[in-house]
Amino acid sequence: MRTSSKFLTIFSAFLCVLTIEAIVVKQESSLYGPYEAGTGHLAYWGLSGSAHLAETAIRLTPDEAAKQGSIWNNYAILSNDWEFHVQFHIHGKGVHLNGNGLAFWYARDPLTPGPVFGSRDYFSGLGIFIDTVENAAAPHNHRHPYLSAVVNNGSFPYHHDEQGTAGQIGGCHLQARNLEWPSKIAISYISDVLTVFLDTQGTETWTQCFRAVGVHLPTGYFLGVSANTGEYSDNHDIVAITTLDNIIPDKIWEDRSYLVPYAEYLEIPFVAEPPPKAEEGEATSSSLFGKAVYVGGIAVVLYVVYAIFKKYKAQKKERKHRS
Repeated sequence: MRTSSKFLTIFSAFLCVLTIEAIVVKQESSLYGPYEAGTGHLAYWGLSGSAHLAETAIRLTPDEAAKQGSIWNNYAILSNDWEFHVQFHIHGKGVHLNGNGLAFWYARDPLTPGPVFGSRDYFSGLGIFIDTVENAAAPHNHRHPYLSAVVNNGSFPYHHDEQGTAGQIGGCHLQARNLEWPSKIAISYISDVLTVFLDTQGTETWTQCFRAVGVHLPTGYFLGVSANTGEYSDNHDIVAITTLDNIIPDKIWEDRSYLVPYAEYLEIPFVAEPPPKAEEGEATSSSLFGKAVYVGGIAVVLYVVYAIFKKYKAQKKERKHRS
């Protein structure tokens, strides 16, 4: 495993090439090993759930079922432009049965456990999810593991059944499980453009996962990483974190704490779910009711016609008898 100093140097060099802005490493929002194994203390960071320190990594979940853990920075991001780099390792004894995955957050409510990869649902902010479990019953046209990004204003849930693709602003397939080396993700948010790069080869070769324009995020939110396991499991380890402030010369920072998170463009929009269709040869309760009303109406009409006809015949017979 590469040393944390080399990790920092390579990331800084990568961003210097990627952008022209001066880069400032936020030390209070960064993490490098070795860590104090067996303790729960981490300066400037909060841990929740099953998260604990090992010597070379922060383990969010062990390879055990029904676990969830997270790590969040205590300092809110006040700059308009920032970058969040995480070196992570997903590994476990399962070959095909494993889960569930990792989430990288820029969100309003830190250290709030929940069902979305160990953090809260109906979140406000940005969530970038690595889903390692393929739900065969879910509609999707991508391979797993799959990375997807969602901007939420706190008003809608994360759609597990749709593998995170409903409402996503970007995504890609990645192979980042049971590798011999840790993988890396670089999340860049500059001038309302969100770009995600990945290095899963351990060779410092970066691949762009996606680039999304028109992403509007407020200032004052928090960075974090969470993970969870379900019936199947994995170890989810965080090896190192580097947070960068991009200071553009003469740029006037804007207070965007009032802003409600939103994205101008969705790669896969939300679509209202249609009511379920009855299977062939199977009727719904509403269709059965309609048929019953229809048949009943015909019966009433036939009865009225029969009654009128019977009364007419009786009257005719009575007149004939009198005459």
